[in-house]
Amino acid sequence: MTQRKSRLFFILIMLAFLASSFWPSAPLAAQTNFAYNYIISDYDLTDYQSMDLNQIQSFLVSKSSSLANYSDPITRLSAAQVIYQSAQDFQISPKFLLALIQKEQSLVEDGTPLPSQYDWATGYAVCDSCSTDDPLIQKFKGFYNQVYNAAKRISTVYLVELESNGQTSSGFGPGIAKQVDGLIVTPANKATAALYTYTPHLHGNELFSQVWERFFAQIYPDGTLLNVEGEREVWLIENGFRRAFANKSVYLSRYSDFDRVLSVSQTDLLKYPLGLEIKFSNYSYLKIPSGTVYLLVDDELRGFASAEALRRIGVNPEEIINVTETDLKDYHEGQPITINSLYPLGALLQDKTSGGVYWVQDGIKRPIWSREIMQVNFANRKIIAKSAADLAGYTTGEPVLFRDGELVRSADEPAVYLISNGERRPFRSAEDFLALGFDWQSVIVTTPVALALHDLGEPVIANF
Repeated sequence: MTQRKSRLFFILIMLAFLASSFWPSAPLAAQTNFAYNYIISDYDLTDYQSMDLNQIQSFLVSKSSSLANYSDPITRLSAAQVIYQSAQDFQISPKFLLALIQKEQSLVEDGTPLPSQYDWATGYAVCDSCSTDDPLIQKFKGFYNQVYNAAKRISTVYLVELESNGQTSSGFGPGIAKQVDGLIVTPANKATAALYTYTPHLHGNELFSQVWERFFAQIYPDGTLLNVEGEREVWLIENGFRRAFANKSVYLSRYSDFDRVLSVSQTDLLKYPLGLEIKFSNYSYLKIPSGTVYLLVDDELRGFASAEALRRIGVNPEEIINVTETDLKDYHEGQPITINSLYPLGALLQDKTSGGVYWVQDGIKRPIWSREIMQVNFANRKIIAKSAADLAGYTTGEPVLFRDGELVRSADEPAVYLISNGERRPFRSAEDFLALGFDWQSVIVTTPVALALHDLGEPVIANF
């Protein structure tokens, strides 16, 4: 009996071992942050005017790429010319072709590649079980043939199939679930479906995604406002997260217009993790079931300590919004508002003698050093004249700064800065400014003193 138990125990142990040995590990995409259903946007794939010939050449030089000095032995065209011409002929983004070349053969960043890396630059016609010595694929050998045919295949076959049939001949299409390396993938758009048709593996597409983000995904500083072309949502980049404004009214409670909103690709937007929705208008009155009413100022809740404190503000009962405690759980709770709070909603007070203007809130007066700072932060506020003696009764605080996201320059110099986290961050060049989508018309000209209030931050640099 004991021997039989021992044998049974041994068999169970072996079965457990075999199960652990042969049971597949978690799919690659489940172990990483790779967004396998959405790799790049359709626009990213077909934006054939995203780089001109000189920009492609400059990009290769910036990467110390061997392609910067390479000429195709058959056509005598430079690598940049091959990429540019193929992009224009088939209306495929040159950025896409550069990322594809890097993903397949590391040619963009390899300073000393092997001849075979040029010969099969985009991996075109080389299947998993194929040999590069196969006579049937020799007509596709060579840098020009590889780039040209990859662009042609994607444009004239994959995208045509997706447009006419909703899927490629491989079965990949937007909204169509298909197994890839043990994982169900449902491409969100045509570009992602085309990428899986070209490379039907998770790892290869994850590598492409990493290359794309490293090469071309734009990094927008905190305070930037973004919108995907064709969509309604406006997003605020804050602490590295993207935060959606719930509606137009919520947005306009914080900003006076939409001029500063940048149009970006969905790929650039989705690289920011989703943050908390900006659900309520600034300076909303929010009431929870227990009866407490809060004033919302940015992301801070200030509870009214008593009904009398609320009454003194002069709030119309119809302005109070009933909410749940869950609605407010992610907000920071600030100082309560009491009957002794001085200007809890804030006010612009002007010294009758000097003309200086202050932002006064809760008994603290913060000097405003330029008309531009006042207009940006308090455009719809009325100025209240006060005597110097009255103002002396308030504690002096830090000066008011420009709001994050504003473009500012001094009247005595041409350098443009983006205000982010209270710092002034210079653009490395005019090309960086334009590549990120900013508009010269949005730049505020202010005094040197007002600009100097902001510490100098790191340069703002675009990916070209």
